[in-house]
Parts: sequence; C-alpha cells; structure tokens
Amino acid sequence: MNRLVLRGAAAGLLVLAACGRGQTSSSSFAYVGNNDLSSVSVFHIQQDSGMLTLLKTVDTPGGGATYCELAPSGRFLFVSGQFGNLLSTYALDAAGMPTLVAASAVPTGLNPHNLATDPSGRFLYVADTSSNTVTGFAVAASGTLTPVPGSPFPAGSTPYDVKVAASGKFAYAVNRDSEDVSAYAVDSATGALSPIAGQPFRIGCTRPPCGPRAIEFSPDGKFAFLPDRFSSQVSVLAVDVGTGALAAAPGSPFAAGQDPRSAAVDASGRHLYVANTVSNDVTAYSIDARTGALTQLSGSPWPAGAVPLGLEIDESGRFLYSANSGSNSVSIFHIDGSTGGLSPAGTVATPGSAFSITLK
Repeated sequence: MNRLVLRGAAAGLLVLAACGRGQTSSSSFAYVGNNDLSSVSVFHIQQDSGMLTLLKTVDTPGGGATYCELAPSGRFLFVSGQFGNLLSTYALDAAGMPTLVAASAVPTGLNPHNLATDPSGRFLYVADTSSNTVTGFAVAASGTLTPVPGSPFPAGSTPYDVKVAASGKFAYAVNRDSEDVSAYAVDSATGALSPIAGQPFRIGCTRPPCGPRAIEFSPDGKFAFLPDRFSSQVSVLAVDVGTGALAAAPGSPFAAGQDPRSAAVDASGRHLYVANTVSNDVTAYSIDARTGALTQLSGSPWPAGAVPLGLEIDESGRFLYSANSGSNSVSIFHIDGSTGGLSPAGTVATPGSAFSITLK
C-alpha cells in the first residue's frame, strides 16, 4: 500500500534526490527519488531563491526509486525501481501532490534506470541496464501502463539512459559498455521501436574505455551530448534530424571532470552542464551553435556535494540543481543569464540517496 509520510519543513536541512526533466515557465515543485529508501520526496521551490522546502515523502512499491520522469502534461510522475525491476505511476493533483495510480506497478527488464516519454506523452520508455534492452509502454488516460508491441527492444551492452527526440520520430539508448548509441524509429501509432540504418553509432571517444552514461540534446535537436564516465570526457554527436543518424562532431570529445554521469542543456541551447561524480563538481561549457563544440566557462568547474548523479535546470532557467547521491543532498546554483556561469545558492538534504530530480 502507498503510504504518505509528512515531514517537518526544515528547509535549510533538506536535500534533493530527484528525477527527470523540467518543461516551461517557472517551476513550483521538485520530485526527489530516494533510491535506497524506496520513496519519493516532494519539495516546494521558492521562486525568489530557488531553495527547496520538503512537503511530503511518498513510499514507492518495493525496489527503489531510481529515476523519475514527468509526463509532458504534468499530470503523472513515473518512477523506476532498479532493485525490484518495477515501474510505477503517480497521479499529481492540482497542488502537485502524488498518489500511486491503482494497478500501475508493472515489470520492466533487469535493473531499470533512466526513463523518457515521447513529446505527446502517449509512450514511455525505460533503459534496462542489466538485460540490455529498452522496455516501452503505452500510457493510458488514467496513467496505467501497457507494453507496446514487440517490447522489450534489444539495445547494446549496459544501456543506462534513453531519450526520445523532440520530433517524436526517434529514440536513443546509450550503451555504457559497448560504447555506442542504439537508435530507433518510433512507430507513431503503437510506440514500437525499430532500429534505424547505420545503428548502433559509435560515440567517438579517444581514450577507451569510455563508458557513455547519459545523453542530452540541444533544443534544436541538432546535437547530442554524452558524458563518458570512464574517460572523463564529453562526446558530442551531430544529429541528422531527418534520418536520426548520429556522427561525431568536430573536436569531439571534450575534457570533463572525473567520472561524469549526467548532463543538462539550458533552454537557449547556449550552455551545457555536466555532473562529475568523483571530482564532486559541475563543469559548465558554452556550445558553438554551428558545430556543437564545447568551451569550458571561466570559473568552471563549481563544487557540488558528494557523488552528484543528476542535474536539472528549472523552467525559468535561473537555477541549476545537482542531486548528490553520496551526501544525500542537492546543491542549488544560480545561473548567470548572460554568461551561463554558476554561483552557489544553497544546499538542502533529502531523507535518502539522491539519484535524480524532475521539476514541475
């Protein structure tokens, strides 16, 4: 049974272990996955400072609360549980509070991690890292999930992340140990995935083993950015938006901190932020709009908490959040709107290990 646990609002002492991606306008809520405790915490975002106030913690079905994804409509929150090989759906009310949708917990492949919806919100995909697959679901109006035809779909070795292109036509799985990207065409009627010509695409790392761990796209969809955790680099791939094909961009890869595992691109497409889990910091870059080449910003990297695993930019573009799984905290940074540089805005604590964050 889903159990709601009210916590005190000692905002200055709270940390965020949250999930997913933001959307548009100002963010009001942050949803945090406490992976070791199998729970999701809900935080209110203070609009002026970006700080977080804990409102409620919701227990999830057994098996962890590894990564979370917000439906494009904002009506549902999807949560993967890597220890129980489960995916569950929460309905969000007008106040942003989550309630487990009845009969919504469904099995996935082994060790599910990152999630992605298509832009319409009709389909949901999860990367199954230990079964080397991507599992796809159709999302009903109630939030319940049904496997799409042909699911699960083969990926490369140890896929950790999956994303759907803004066009909704293509999906991509990042394979850490085969050091490539599986690319699929998305059937707009059923959500089924089929491999596109030329895939899998190599990431172009120069110091193998590389270990690509995540993928983020520029807002125009022309470039993909992949943190390579083993080589401490960022690979940049040019995207053919017509065919979905990927190719290494000029100058790629680019230096990062130690063991980068997640990334975030601002809404303007001018800046990229990468969380480094061993050097415990965030590297920031400017993005060349023509080539996708990265230039590290002055003052970068900026210190974060221990083992930052997830990054998220709020919908106003003013704040960056780093979910720190090793220190059970979230570092909050103010983003300079002109330069993209960061300045510390505070830290909050979560009840458990912070894996990722999604904002609403």
